[in-house]
Amino acid sequence: MSDDLHYLSATEAIAHFRTRELSPVELLQAVVDRTQKFEPHINAFTEEMFEEALTGAREAESRYLGHGPDPRPLEGIPVAAKEKHAIAGKSLTEGSLAARGNIARENAPVIDRVLAAGGLIHARTTTPEFCVAAFTHSPLWGVTRNPWNLDYSPGGSSGGVGAALAAGTTT
Repeated sequence: MSDDLHYLSATEAIAHFRTRELSPVELLQAVVDRTQKFEPHINAFTEEMFEEALTGAREAESRYLGHGPDPRPLEGIPVAAKEKHAIAGKSLTEGSLAARGNIARENAPVIDRVLAAGGLIHARTTTPEFCVAAFTHSPLWGVTRNPWNLDYSPGGSSGGVGAALAAGTTT
């Protein structure tokens, strides 16, 4: 197995979880360490939820060890969710100052599906204002940069998640 845990695909990570060559906690820690190194430079995340994800990673690890229910399809995989997808109790701004202070009352269906499948939402990603630009810059979150060349954009409207995947700060 490569030392670059942060670049494992979800399929590879799950295979390693099943053989116990890797644990969900170890993968999440690799992603967190990578985030701490690169996030200040690329600005891909609007919010980090590492403690919540760590709780889920421990539960996932237990499932892979045979304690409790069988692992679900995305069990233990770190997932960065686009900020436009509501997470109950979290901000929901779509990158707009006009929406600052909005708090989601319920999860978007895609969030419910990721969580039901065992995914660990560890961060929220940047978007251009109202998710309508070919580059990711908003008055609320600022500029998101391409981790391979900080002078370039990772695109939009999913530039935050694109930058996070390219930097290895999500799976």
